Amino acid sequence: MGLINTVIDDADAYRRALQTPRTVFMLFVSPQCPACGAAKPLFSKVASRYRRQAALYVLDTSQTPRHPEVTGTPTLLILKNGRLVEKLKGFGPWETQEQTLKKTFERHTRGVPTKRARPR
Repeated sequence: MGLINTVIDDADAYRRALQTPRTVFMLFVSPQCPACGAAKPLFSKVASRYRRQAALYVLDTSQTPRHPEVTGTPTLLILKNGRLVEKLKGFGPWETQEQTLKKTFERHTRGVPTKRARPR
């Protein structure tokens, strides 16, 4: 799917991940978090449409050093030019989570997905 499921080992690794002209989306999840079980596949579904315009990371907090902006999971950090521009702690009510994520990606990637959604 093109998403990066990775481990960031230290502050230098965070800096390297942010050295891109693209918007960076970092989803922090935890194996102990019930909400993360739904957040990760939903993020993957929505994010896959924007993989050319954005750098996409799914980070397991049990394997990645603590990020100062992440105080709970799931948390999505959106960064541009190495600076935090938006933080979502959770994706809101279940009924609107997908729409919330789509709007967030559109806001930060100029609203143009890389491929069309499949008809349902």
